[in-house]
Amino acid sequence: MNYFSMAKRDNNPKRNFIIINKFQSKHFPSDPKETINKFSALGKSVKKYVSASDGEKCLVIGFAETAVAVGAFIARELGEKCLFLSTTREKIPSHFPALKFEEAHSHAAEHWLCLAKSELFSHLKTVVIADDEFTTGKTAVNLAKALRNYLPKDCEIIAAAFVSSKESRERFSENMIKLVSERDFSEITQNDFPEKFGFDEKITPVKPDLEINENSVFDFRNGVLCGDFFEEQEKMLDDILSKIGSISGTVHIIGTEENCVLPILIGERLAAEGAAVTVQGATRSPMLPSDRADYPIKSRTKLKSLYDENRTVFLYNSSACDTAIVLTDAENPSDKAVCELCGASLGKRIIFIRQKNCTVPTSLKSEDCRLLLKNITGKIKPLDAKERGALIKSGVHYCELLPAEYEPSDEYIAQYEQGLERWSKITARAVAAVAERIYSEKGEKAVIVSLARAGTPIGALIVRYIRKKYGINFAHYSVSIIRGRGIDRNALRYILARHSPEKIQFVDGWTGKGAINKQLKEALFDFCGISDELAVLADPAGVCSICGTHEDIFIPCSCLNSVVSGLFSRTVLREDLIGEYDFHGAAFFEELKNTDRTYEFIDRIEREMNYTEKAALPKNIKPFQGLDETKKIAEEFGVTDLNLVKPGIGETTRVLLRRIPKIVLINEKNSVYTAHIEQLAREKNVPVTEYPLKCYRAVGIIEGGEN
Repeated sequence: MNYFSMAKRDNNPKRNFIIINKFQSKHFPSDPKETINKFSALGKSVKKYVSASDGEKCLVIGFAETAVAVGAFIARELGEKCLFLSTTREKIPSHFPALKFEEAHSHAAEHWLCLAKSELFSHLKTVVIADDEFTTGKTAVNLAKALRNYLPKDCEIIAAAFVSSKESRERFSENMIKLVSERDFSEITQNDFPEKFGFDEKITPVKPDLEINENSVFDFRNGVLCGDFFEEQEKMLDDILSKIGSISGTVHIIGTEENCVLPILIGERLAAEGAAVTVQGATRSPMLPSDRADYPIKSRTKLKSLYDENRTVFLYNSSACDTAIVLTDAENPSDKAVCELCGASLGKRIIFIRQKNCTVPTSLKSEDCRLLLKNITGKIKPLDAKERGALIKSGVHYCELLPAEYEPSDEYIAQYEQGLERWSKITARAVAAVAERIYSEKGEKAVIVSLARAGTPIGALIVRYIRKKYGINFAHYSVSIIRGRGIDRNALRYILARHSPEKIQFVDGWTGKGAINKQLKEALFDFCGISDELAVLADPAGVCSICGTHEDIFIPCSCLNSVVSGLFSRTVLREDLIGEYDFHGAAFFEELKNTDRTYEFIDRIEREMNYTEKAALPKNIKPFQGLDETKKIAEEFGVTDLNLVKPGIGETTRVLLRRIPKIVLINEKNSVYTAHIEQLAREKNVPVTEYPLKCYRAVGIIEGGEN
């Protein structure tokens, strides 16, 4: 079989052709068994020049988008300790360093290489730059030159492709790059293209018959050990096939753009089970179709990208099949783009697979926070305080229920606004103190992991403070932790796949009696290298060494739930909603968009930031003093379950917003510090009593049995 031919590029004066590789499962529908055989054979050829049997101290870089899978399977041949990384045309988060370079002849010239794992580069002995073909070799040489700044002087660079030209071979030789290539470019040169070309196929958008949601932790765009990457791919493969059930007849599998590996692996497995399978990818590469007999591209369908609806991608040579399987690692593709691609697949039965959780939407900007929370909007009914209280009394865990959002009265909003004005300077000082402490201890690569939801806006304030003062972008992820259930382990695995464990700093808003601090320490017991030290703005409990103050202060974001925290709910963990590999869930309150005050709060605190004065450190207090006082209150009020006592302004406010407490204690009635609490208590007919509190300004006590 003649595996190579050429197609005419659409409107590209830099280079008018593109090489079509008929076994690559990319532009051309291909046999996945043949794809893996060819990729693995190239990997074996490369392996002859690599000394380490397990791939240790080796890096394979695949060029996006065409050679991502080429690079992955070469890396698999080199061994499980081989580092695999692809270039990408997708946006790399600003907290990761990256190399920018251009593929001069390409329709999408700009490439990025993420350097999240660059600390490993100094130990490398071999770097393999993989592509499907080298026409001039310029792009590979440019990348190699840029990489030299990060590599040991004796590190060998190998270029590997199926096809290479004389020009590329000479260029590699001049630059001391070893070339591994199977065929000469001159063997597949095509002198003419059709005189006339066809039109784009019409699309009838179709909803998939079956949707399957996975949640891959590793991302080849950031760098991943080959063993970890393929282990996860195989786990997803097994889970997907168990959900699909039996398949017979013709099967066509489509990956999206840079997402090439799992589609090929699924195709290989289904072919081994007897299905007639072809695999290809939706691609950015624009080629013209023609029905001329010797021309490879017969049809073209123009589509919206699942990664960016404003970007155009193409699907070539589609044909009707019994089952179409579409896979994407786009995190939040639009329904319109999904239905267009499903329609273009021409399957009688269509299966759509998301390889990453659709994360919950938020009004927080992406540079301020990345929510690692599965979107469960519309899948769980919000319940009022009485309904939730009854279910909790019956034994249902609070994390299985979604509280209805409190709709604040005009009087309460007035109290919030007065509190924001009164406390913004103190809050800003606390943010600065915590941010400076984290920066001094964790350095420029610090990773803020806020505990959703109270910690989320605090984490955003910390990263914005560091960005403005030092010009450094801290990574900030917000994850779920649930009392009695622990931290979201999948979210932590996601973070650890991208960052060093010693750089992680957990952040929350405040401490009550230290229950979440205790839960965090228990949850991290088997995560090596991660500090279980929690940083908070206010620590009246006396359990955190990193804090802005040990006073019980009014933190404005504690008062309005989602409307000052990015419009997402508190976190949910329920078996029917959250799978084994999913993040914990949250819902988005789109109906509250017009009342969103998230950036009103953030901007107000930032106006009080002083970036020149030295941040004040809090005074030392007796450790665990808050817990001692909480125990005393519980004993005095006959409460046997300490979880029913909610000490501190933040906790008391939240219990009034979400529940109906039995009583609220404050140390002084009509105080400006607790005016909003008294307002809420009046609205909910909750009695308020003065009590000589020492560590706190307010304490809420829940009716016995509700927890």
